Amino acid sequence: MFGVTKEEIKCLISVIDYSEALTITATQDDVRTACEMAKTYGFRAVVAFPQYLGILVDTLKGTNVRAQIPVGFPCGGVTTYVKCKEAEEGLNRGATDLDMVMNISAFQAGDYKSLSKDISAVMDVARPFNVPFKVIIEIGVLSDQQIVTAAKLVADCGADFIKTCTGFGPGRATVHSVGLIKEVVGDRVGIKASGGVASIEDGVTLMRSGATVVAMRRYLVDQLRELESTV
Repeated sequence: MFGVTKEEIKCLISVIDYSEALTITATQDDVRTACEMAKTYGFRAVVAFPQYLGILVDTLKGTNVRAQIPVGFPCGGVTTYVKCKEAEEGLNRGATDLDMVMNISAFQAGDYKSLSKDISAVMDVARPFNVPFKVIIEIGVLSDQQIVTAAKLVADCGADFIKTCTGFGPGRATVHSVGLIKEVVGDRVGIKASGGVASIEDGVTLMRSGATVVAMRRYLVDQLRELESTV
């Protein structure tokens, strides 16, 4: 079913960052429901805005599911100081996974020095907490060459993952874009495919092209329930 094997589906489930509650209209109940779905299926993480971090931490306590928050959403244009404080507060409150948006306007201006300093400063805050640190490069506003340049820059800064999209901007994760990133970073940095991943088959296809984490929403749960009903 879905053109993939059972083992591939199992592998996909284990690397899902469940983003159903990462919306501007999500309620406390939406976040709790997302956490319950993650616990039921064994997803990698649940992501929500920092205002709901307490719910994430409390609901996921005692599980292997990570409590993930974004930093600098959605364009990375806040100051480095604000990003550091955002990360510090979240980590002190129990966040176990961070996704930070690079300063996209600085990148477009070619100011790679300040961009690297921005990433490194937030990483310095996160490092003592030993949590996975991802940097979002927002591929929907980048050319292929810019994707390559951004991926190399993020990898050279020492981030754990490069993430394709916030999901709040243009573009989507594609086999082509993931392949470009994989080609330049190899195995030294993980790749999170995020943005427009519309099905289990999409998720597995992106994993085959090099993604090591995949962001998906409610349609994944719907498909998993469909699979369960056929067993």
